Amino acid sequence: MALRLNGATSGYVELNAPDEAASNTLTLPNGNGTSGQYLQTDGSGGLSWQTPTDTTTNLTRGTAAATTSGTEVDFTTLPSGIRKITLVLDSVSINTTDNVFVRLSTGGTFATTGYESQSMRIQNASTSAAVTDTSQFVIISNDNASRLWTGSFTWHNITGNTWVMSGNCNTDGDARAVVCSGRIALGGTLDGLRMRTAGTFDNGQVNIFYEV
Repeated sequence: MALRLNGATSGYVELNAPDEAASNTLTLPNGNGTSGQYLQTDGSGGLSWQTPTDTTTNLTRGTAAATTSGTEVDFTTLPSGIRKITLVLDSVSINTTDNVFVRLSTGGTFATTGYESQSMRIQNASTSAAVTDTSQFVIISNDNASRLWTGSFTWHNITGNTWVMSGNCNTDGDARAVVCSGRIALGGTLDGLRMRTAGTFDNGQVNIFYEV
């Protein structure tokens, strides 16, 4: 059976009931709702206007920092709710053969324990060096002060405060590449990232991107 609502001058809107014996009552909400809302059922015949949940991933780019001096680059006061953070290096070099590391912070304090990290440098299609560390992530095992490293490293929030990382980079005009991976279970919500070296940065820039 159908219920037909005729237009004032022409046309109509028709509602058709299903072909079954069971009765069904739908109760419409008061008012017209607002633009963009949808009609939702509570499963018992009650209808209400609801606003769609925004599930869009917001990508934020930080402010690029020069790596032309100093031993550390910090990105702090990061917002809570981050699910993914990526560190991007552009022609970064160090004045010695020291490695490049990353530490994550919670509550404004950078963790110095609990890391599971390994970085492997590949030279001329053969493995040449591997570095492990439990006090920080090793992202570059550097073998020469002249190397210019470019690449990206990503941390995923897999659950709770546990972060899993992977990344790779290569040198400018040289047959060397680095791959790395690791994990850490932080004691609280991540709010900062620090890239550091025992030497001194003397070229390039670095930036972060994060998603919430």
